[in-house]
Amino acid sequence: MKKVSTVLLLAVFVLAQFSMASAAAVAGDASITSLQSFTDWNNVDVEWAVSGMAAGTKNVLLWAREYPAAAYVAADCQPIAVINGTSDANGTFGYDFTTSTLALANGDQVEFAITVDGNTCATADLPAADSVMGTTYIDSQSPTVLRQGPPSLSGLAPDQQPVACNTFEYWALASDKYGFLPGTPYSGFSEWHPQVTGTFAAPAPIGPDTSELSWVSTLPATASGNWSYSIQPDDMAGNQWGVQLYFRNTLAIDPAELVDCETFSDVSGHEDEVYVRYLATLGLISGFADGTFGPDNTLTRAEASTLIEISNGYDETTLPTAAPAGCDFTDVSASDWFAGWVWQACADGYMNGVGGGLFDPNNLLTRGQIVTILNNVYETGATGGYLNTTNTIAILGSPVVREAAWTDVSVGAYYATPVIRTYGLGIADGTSATTFSPDQAATRGEFAKMLYRALSR
Repeated sequence: MKKVSTVLLLAVFVLAQFSMASAAAVAGDASITSLQSFTDWNNVDVEWAVSGMAAGTKNVLLWAREYPAAAYVAADCQPIAVINGTSDANGTFGYDFTTSTLALANGDQVEFAITVDGNTCATADLPAADSVMGTTYIDSQSPTVLRQGPPSLSGLAPDQQPVACNTFEYWALASDKYGFLPGTPYSGFSEWHPQVTGTFAAPAPIGPDTSELSWVSTLPATASGNWSYSIQPDDMAGNQWGVQLYFRNTLAIDPAELVDCETFSDVSGHEDEVYVRYLATLGLISGFADGTFGPDNTLTRAEASTLIEISNGYDETTLPTAAPAGCDFTDVSASDWFAGWVWQACADGYMNGVGGGLFDPNNLLTRGQIVTILNNVYETGATGGYLNTTNTIAILGSPVVREAAWTDVSVGAYYATPVIRTYGLGIADGTSATTFSPDQAATRGEFAKMLYRALSR
């Protein structure tokens, strides 16, 4: 990971056209007609135009300086063109920072001016200090990337990990501002450049600075041989990750990967369908007796304890039959279907009571409680089942890749850090650009997506 910042700042500037006749030793008006807003610290393309030149040989010169330098210097001047007998001209010139004396770093501002002169850079008159026709900013680092594949217990490297059934999600986050100090301009995320040996549509990037890739694929029944999935993201300044990043690297299709995922009568076309079906195939979630899953239904705290402990490798035969120390809730009896699940979730440190000796098993689980459970799993260093820390539940200890200014998450709230971590690492989403809705009852579909993402390899 390379870059982090807290606020998206897009540098906006106006390319003003100035008459430079006063700064030029010979007649001719010059202007910069177009300039990249951001560039890496090598080359930047500058489009230029001149008019009103008298007959004879003229040197069109491009001057650069690092803001707020006091003056242009000949060492940072580069010749654009030599023109003879022409009054008007235009073109594009690639200014090469590597041949200048500019000592550039991320976020630096570079100013440009053009003059028309009978002399070359070494002997031409310097432009006036206020002669600025265009500005660009330096962004020299490729985006930070976090990429994940479907949940698995195999222990294989993610790029050698087969999928459990034919429909799955590869997902990733990329941030162009990771590593920048607050207030430093950066160019913004550009494209994922996904590659696959099959025929899948490339996913569209979302957002100017931090993009989420949700790459949902269904392997065709005819798939065979070695298949690969990879990305190679870049930013708007043209900085690209140096190598392809593989989700799956020349991995041979296994017949089990072509079997349809488990399904329910009410999930087709639902936004959380892929997560529900994949986790059901793994045996981590289940539906109702009538064949439905109820992706938009809410779920209770008792149900959440069950789902999280199934992921932890427990079943009804391995659960405690009496309340462990510190987990004896007055509203949980041994005869309750959920008792063992609640006691185990409490003993593991994943779920706590609500105070007054109560667990509140039948109350609805909130979004803030879900992310808190997942954060507790990370904090306790889980080692069982799909919660094994070799899975990416451990990424919750990483610096966040994306950030948001939530208006409904108070500093000091019990869920504040879990919200920051789970959103920042792509496990949870907000309900709007500014709200997380931590006290809103969670749906079964939302829980499935968060669990899938938290268990991703």
